[in-house]
Amino acid sequence: MNQQGQVRWNKVIFVDWHGVLSLDPFWMSIIHNEEHPLHSSLSEAVRYLFAENDSLVRDWMRGNITTSQIVDRLQIEANPEFPPDYLARKSVDDCQLMRVNSQLIPLLQSAQQTGTAIVLATDNMDCFHDAILRARQQSPRLKETKTTSFFTTARLFDDVLCSSTQRILKSEDPRRFFEHWLSSHTLDFSDALLLDDLEKNCREFQAAGGTAIQWKSDFLEVEAGKFHSELKSWLQIS
Repeated sequence: MNQQGQVRWNKVIFVDWHGVLSLDPFWMSIIHNEEHPLHSSLSEAVRYLFAENDSLVRDWMRGNITTSQIVDRLQIEANPEFPPDYLARKSVDDCQLMRVNSQLIPLLQSAQQTGTAIVLATDNMDCFHDAILRARQQSPRLKETKTTSFFTTARLFDDVLCSSTQRILKSEDPRRFFEHWLSSHTLDFSDALLLDDLEKNCREFQAAGGTAIQWKSDFLEVEAGKFHSELKSWLQIS
């Protein structure tokens, strides 16, 4: 984070989380574990929530509804094995298990070496925001795994913008979402690049004056190569 109002960066890359850096779901230790007592009921409830209740999910991402309130609405039958706040706590803990797209990390690290800020800009929930802040506050691990961990990635970011604290989604008003951060660091949309998987987010960011590159998790190797070339071109690095 910029200290004492000093200009620190000449550019900024805003990078999305879900769909760009990770594809893993909430409560993944339960949803991906068929032996867990809550696997069936939670998997079905979460599937229904995201497939059939978009307005509620969006309110969750805007911070209008908390994760605890969402858990109540899921109406998972109480299980004596687990305390009442189990699913609310697991929503934070399991975010830290999310696997990261390691292809992008070296490029983002190279960008930082050119004086470019790397800022996480995500339409996401309070539980994810809590998880990312906890990870950023933890001391570096003595041993890292061969894969890029949530903790390593969290410490890569120079700052975090999350819709649940911004109280708006990126595509709804990109100026409201991004402009305060940009102006407080003496930057403008012309100095900014958005990496996002959603075309509408890219389109609205471009309309505000920024540059956007769309990333899709199902990119073939040749398309991924083109994406990397576009990113390097914007950064003016070889």
